Amino acid sequence: MLLLMLIIGICAMAWRSPDIMQAVGLAGIAQDPARISTGTATPPQKPMTADEFAALSKKDPHAYQKFINSYQAPAPERGEIDKLMNFLARGKFE
Repeated sequence: MLLLMLIIGICAMAWRSPDIMQAVGLAGIAQDPARISTGTATPPQKPMTADEFAALSKKDPHAYQKFINSYQAPAPERGEIDKLMNFLARGKFE
């Protein structure tokens, strides 16, 4: 039990502080530029105007949901550390 708590504590500190990861020697692994994907990033959407919503609502029954979603920012892509912390916290692998 103590070993598990130690591992979780180290992971939490490493996740929160790049300086600690650099001191441990994992900074090169965690921030490898070759592993970062920029091609999957989507350009920001412009929000739907009220006129566009009115025109779309005549044809599409889900126009209101599309109107609300056009004002929300896309969720950032989860990194490997986030996935690890989710696995350790909830036992779910993404």
